[in-house]
Amino acid sequence: MSIELDTRLFQLQNELDDHARVARYLGLDFERPIKSLGDGYPENAISLVGKITERILKQLWRHHNVPGDPGGKTLSELIKGAQPHIRSSNVLDSLRDIQRLRNRSAHDGYEIAEEEGLAAVRRLLDILAWFSSTGSGVLSGDVPKLAPEVAVKAEFLAGLYVTLGFQPVKRFELSRNTVYQLFFRERGLRSEYVELLLSRNVDDVVQVLEATDGELLQTRLPKLTRFLILEENGTGPATSPLGGDYRVLTYDRFMDAFVDLDRHLADVVGSYPELLDAGRLTISGDLLTTDERTGEQQVTRIGAADQLLDEVAASGGNLLIVGRSGSGKTTLLKQLVARSATADRRRYRFYFDMSLKRRDEQLREFVTRVLTPYMAVESTYVFEVFNYFARAGSVLCALDGIDEAVSSTTQTGFLELFAEIAQVLSAESAVVTTSRVSFLEDSPQVRRLLDGTALVSEKLVQQLHARGVNPLLVPRFSALRLNDLPEGATPLHADLADDRGPKQLPELVWRHLAKVASSASAGLPSLASYFGAAFLRGRTVFTFVDLVNDLGMGLFDGGRLTYESFRLRELFRPAGPAAVTFRHSAYQEMLAAEYLRDQANREAVLDTGPRLTEQLREFLSQLSREGSTDDCVLPAGVYLVGPSHHLMLRRVERPVRFDQFPVTVRRYNRFLEAVRRQGSQEWDHPAKPPEFSHEPWWERLRVKEYFIGPAYEDHPAVCVNYWSAYAFARFEGKRLPTSLEWEAAARGLEGRRFPWGDDIELSFINSADSWSRRPLITYDAWREELDRGGLSQAMPVPVHDHGGNVSPFGIRQMVGNVWEITGSVLDELGEVVICGGSYDNPFRALQASSKGLFRRRGCSNAVGFRCVEEL
Repeated sequence: MSIELDTRLFQLQNELDDHARVARYLGLDFERPIKSLGDGYPENAISLVGKITERILKQLWRHHNVPGDPGGKTLSELIKGAQPHIRSSNVLDSLRDIQRLRNRSAHDGYEIAEEEGLAAVRRLLDILAWFSSTGSGVLSGDVPKLAPEVAVKAEFLAGLYVTLGFQPVKRFELSRNTVYQLFFRERGLRSEYVELLLSRNVDDVVQVLEATDGELLQTRLPKLTRFLILEENGTGPATSPLGGDYRVLTYDRFMDAFVDLDRHLADVVGSYPELLDAGRLTISGDLLTTDERTGEQQVTRIGAADQLLDEVAASGGNLLIVGRSGSGKTTLLKQLVARSATADRRRYRFYFDMSLKRRDEQLREFVTRVLTPYMAVESTYVFEVFNYFARAGSVLCALDGIDEAVSSTTQTGFLELFAEIAQVLSAESAVVTTSRVSFLEDSPQVRRLLDGTALVSEKLVQQLHARGVNPLLVPRFSALRLNDLPEGATPLHADLADDRGPKQLPELVWRHLAKVASSASAGLPSLASYFGAAFLRGRTVFTFVDLVNDLGMGLFDGGRLTYESFRLRELFRPAGPAAVTFRHSAYQEMLAAEYLRDQANREAVLDTGPRLTEQLREFLSQLSREGSTDDCVLPAGVYLVGPSHHLMLRRVERPVRFDQFPVTVRRYNRFLEAVRRQGSQEWDHPAKPPEFSHEPWWERLRVKEYFIGPAYEDHPAVCVNYWSAYAFARFEGKRLPTSLEWEAAARGLEGRRFPWGDDIELSFINSADSWSRRPLITYDAWREELDRGGLSQAMPVPVHDHGGNVSPFGIRQMVGNVWEITGSVLDELGEVVICGGSYDNPFRALQASSKGLFRRRGCSNAVGFRCVEEL
């Protein structure tokens, strides 16, 4: 063993000896990892550190009454269970580092270096040092003389200064209500000290000092900062027992020494003066929480949304506010933050406009950038201090518009952002976020992830891991679902509408844009070209210099580059000293929708991975002037496709003509007659297994006479596999459509939600709702209906039924009734893409973007097909 290693091991052993109380109380042997390192077995040292860490986590598990028995849990499971109760990000990082080192050590063939064994011991020391430094007796069994509420406050204060890089020097419990703490840190050549005297009131302090003749405070420390922290009488008497070198604060205002909350809130409110005038609107909502026993999401409260939010602020908990664009999410959140001045609980409230977070910016960097002007700590500590405040439950953290901050508007993009947000979540935290509802409504997987990881299916877990997202890091939220207000009653409507104008939101937004553009002598097409294209590229913040360079000096009065002289300021709000962003994202999304009406513009942004939101798609759909045809021809072009949480632009290279209806039993029987006469070799797929015939799967048919009786000749052909659908298409001189062609034909150029438009029309479709005779709004309602047999009679109907189910190109019955097989095949999986949904699916799932995977050899009563002809 080298002299250098021997010295380092000696130092580590001495530091571990400082935690002998923990070792005795938990029955741990801190010498064994050091001995293993000295003997040249770093892998054994890492294994021993892992076992010690497990024992520590089991103690935390039991101390905080985490549900379940920690015995037999893996290190990963123990970290997950204890994580909500650990305030220090450094402790969490240490735990994850130990887990990572142990996983590497256990991997066969991986050589463990001496330095890795030393690192594991150092991370263990970081964990032990935190609990010793904060005075927590959870690992040592020490029982403080302090009153419990005083001990909790002392632990919080100590943790704050440890987070700032201080080390505890002295700690005296002077009475049941009074504790003295001294902290020290080195800053280059400078030494800094902080003294804290925490007590009930000044009388208690005087009694303690008289008992010690004031000796405690006769210190001669350099750069001394002295605080007297009281539960009451925060102003102190005229003559203080501490002399003149002190600051007196009540405990609930102690954070004023670190945060200029009043200035932060003034800037927040000042950025949106008109939004706080929405008190005339009553916004109601449903509070959804997850039942701990059953894991099901239930509506537990219904009422005024602002009151429900106040309850969360007072009692704690993490909440997701979901609602449509303009429904009042930002209004509610800003009002919640602004009410902090009169709040008894969580007076300190931070607001973050997530639309200002750059797409390549980490949450840590964004929080630091936003809060640095308001926090009296070095910028390197801003996020750590904020994180500590949030995890300790001392602040309410408001994250507005999280769907505007994702790296990509996909399920993976949201999960990655949730994983970052998880840094500030704990059992004590109160984090309130807002998002538009559509990506949660239309993606059951994403929605259920918000309910807790216990509801995530094993298949989804595998998908998340494959995308590099750890499902265990996805936070758990309750949800406040804002109810739709009457037409024209949303805050955004109220801000834009007048007695003469239209009431539809798209028309209001478009009219307001045109009005402001006209008054500023700016052409609306040029604004759409500039700001619309910028939105698609993920750009929402614009500097004055950029605006002048790209749009000209005419946008500013008097040649002054200020917000007050900006001629479009009615649409914008400040986003920094010399930058602006739109007051509401709907304005820029409307301009982006107008930009996308031109096929040339779609081509221009096609390969850039454009940012496409559900609101943009709705504007494009609702204001489009696209006409309908009845020739069933899908033109070549760039189309908007994909589910609401993953909208995309994709090109259809060549025009095709679709069958107007799905293939019927009558048409398929003609094919069967030809096959029986002459065989099917000329039409068969080259890879069709020889054992497959083109007969329907008779045994699986729910109606045995389906292909025989004349009553079903106009019903869709079902219980046939992909091989048969492929052969039938060739028999008619056609082919199966690709899934892209199918969706583009169903949605049209404007990207409709349903073939007929965006409105829900129950009479237009054969769905599970039709057969159950009641709306099946949620997944749980559909599952309940299915399980109790309410859909036992559901089956396909003739293809001519539901005449309103028609796409912009005259193609009929594309959603509902039966899924349709496409020509998009995943060869490695032996599966084919099917589109449109069927009679036993709930209406809300039967959108033009609905897709599934189906075995090529599979047959189902709910799966049919249609063909296309190349032009």
